[in-house]
Amino acid sequence: MSEIPAGWYPNPDDASQLRLWDGTQWTDQVQGTITEQPDAAVGLGPARYTGPPVMVVTTNELPGYRVTAVYGEVFGITVRARNAFANVGASFRTMFGGEVKGYTQLLSDSRIEAVERLRFACHEVGGNAVLMMRFDSGQIADLMNEVAAYGTAVTVERIES
Repeated sequence: MSEIPAGWYPNPDDASQLRLWDGTQWTDQVQGTITEQPDAAVGLGPARYTGPPVMVVTTNELPGYRVTAVYGEVFGITVRARNAFANVGASFRTMFGGEVKGYTQLLSDSRIEAVERLRFACHEVGGNAVLMMRFDSGQIADLMNEVAAYGTAVTVERIES
């Protein structure tokens, strides 16, 4: 009976991941993935990262952990648009006041997606945490919202106490 060659295969515990087979057994190593909205799809939720945990913090340090490697700046970027009907509803809100729930949801989804892509980018360079995460955002052609999440990708390990 021949052994399966070392390589990445669908994870038997989670089909959304690839897991490393070392030729004799499954290892603990899994590859991260990010869901993407197909070009023809409309109105789907934000992209999601699946893979090893990646901590994201806005602080310079992670209490209880030691930084063992620094990989540099990583980004997660998304551009999302509201539909025309939501834009009409929003224009009425500007006349009468109040929360524009459609735009609140747009910004919330955009931030979630940007952070998920940031986690994926960190995993891709070998990190397991992002320090000093920040957001930047802007409009494109008064129709779309762009959000970038960025920070420093690092590898951290827990400090034994």
